[in-house]
Amino acid sequence: VQGVSCLGRCDRAPVCVVHRHGEGAFHDHVYAGRTSEELHAIVREIVSGDAPEPADADVVHLPHSNSDDWRIDPYASYPPPIISGEKGLLGSKADFSLAEAATGGSYLAVREYLKAHPAPIRGKDPKEHPWLCRLDPAGLLGMGGAGVPAYRKWLDVWQAAGDEKYIVCNGDESEPGTFKDREILLRMPHLVVEGVILAGLMTNATAGYIYIRHEYGEQIAAIRREIERAKELRACGPNIFGSGRAFPVEVFVSPGGYICGEQSALLEAMEDRRSQPRNRPPELSTNGLRDKPTVVNNVETLAWAPAILLRHNPDTKNSWYAGAGKPGFRGRRLLSISGDLERPGVYEIPIGTTLGELIELAGGVSDGRPLGAVAPSGPSGGLLPALLPVATGWEDRLAKKPEEASNEQWEIVTRTVREGITRGGGRFDIRSLPLDLHVFRLIGPALGLRVGLMLGAGLAVYAEGTNYLEQVVNFTEFFRNESCGKCVPCRLGSQKLVELGTAFRNGRIDLETVRADVFDLAYTLGLTSICGLGVVAPNPLATALDLFVDAR
Repeated sequence: VQGVSCLGRCDRAPVCVVHRHGEGAFHDHVYAGRTSEELHAIVREIVSGDAPEPADADVVHLPHSNSDDWRIDPYASYPPPIISGEKGLLGSKADFSLAEAATGGSYLAVREYLKAHPAPIRGKDPKEHPWLCRLDPAGLLGMGGAGVPAYRKWLDVWQAAGDEKYIVCNGDESEPGTFKDREILLRMPHLVVEGVILAGLMTNATAGYIYIRHEYGEQIAAIRREIERAKELRACGPNIFGSGRAFPVEVFVSPGGYICGEQSALLEAMEDRRSQPRNRPPELSTNGLRDKPTVVNNVETLAWAPAILLRHNPDTKNSWYAGAGKPGFRGRRLLSISGDLERPGVYEIPIGTTLGELIELAGGVSDGRPLGAVAPSGPSGGLLPALLPVATGWEDRLAKKPEEASNEQWEIVTRTVREGITRGGGRFDIRSLPLDLHVFRLIGPALGLRVGLMLGAGLAVYAEGTNYLEQVVNFTEFFRNESCGKCVPCRLGSQKLVELGTAFRNGRIDLETVRADVFDLAYTLGLTSICGLGVVAPNPLATALDLFVDAR
């Protein structure tokens, strides 16, 4: 009996995996949400030689969600929307019958693209590529954390020189607390495969790969089945829908490790090398997989592409996707939320939905307890208390819009800060935070915080009374254990952070000393780490030591 890597089932913890040597894959028997007594019984059966009871398969577990409101799948209801105003787009209803839908009509976006552009589009000017330009007004961002616009990545690779290019779908999803890609891969594999094909055709790439963490056995099987179905439909392979264009797609199973979620380390693994981040530049858009131009996108980013490209309406100022956000925001996204909640699960929300609204969507804090803290980006974003401290002079800071913020964004920040401080009685109530990558990042400086606020795809909620220091020391140990060791600052700095957190937890160091040391390390790691792991490793301790009134 020993610890195991993250299994990606945070919505039904605790989770364990049972394995018999020589029998199946290691992650074939996953048991989730079981009591101690149930787990003891399962182990006793196996030790006695009996066959264990059936595993808790993902396919039969329907997570809590608001799936009736999901818009990510344009094929969820038939026939799909018919948009007028652009010649050739979707055509008539006769082009897509209910019978065709039943036999695999889920590659309509690929068919419509090839109908409009049967030959590869060459050039540098985006205006020469109208379908690619549909992504720009949509405002689709990378859903893996960094938030780089998908349009920018696709455009860079389309413009890159060379006849050999690649599309890589990042399905590693190793950030603890994040499991929304698990559901997309398992229940909507056609969107992922079609998104990869679309990206390949539109950028003139030569092959596509869907990189999936090895703990997701059912998801790997689902994607492989879907690729075979796409081949039968002639949606991918040597001659897509008789166009003469070829684009093969295959699955690559991750060898394991948190660092494999970093896009350049992922490519190193695909090239049969140790999974370590690359020094950059050069960028992946010119020197990616096999040193060729490569798009690396998150599962969800690619899964949104079919709906966005099909529903784009040139007769309106904003694309369908951009107009689906809350007022002042653009788009929708899926978020995983777990922890002390009545309904932990996966929810699709309009961007701009507040943290408080998402928590209520997930049933509120379990047993009616008060909200204590939230990890807004798994361990990477650290912990935020329910009420954030506000440094003096916040009114003056709101009067000075930073250069990186648009007028619209800063107006939202100003309104949010005022409402949050009023709601928190002088401190800022985090339930007022709008779930938007850019606005989220701007609010920390507006409040005068020394630590930045990060929004990821996985949020964890903690009820009041949780031992927060114990949590952040655990987070810090996680980063120490997952550091690849390539760069000295991260290799040594992550260990030093664990020592500092442990010493403070055990009362061997005072608050001011540990706070100064942690922020010194955070500054150094931010400047010198090769990848994001070293940058975020200090966040758990930094947030706990700086934002909680009673840090210990």
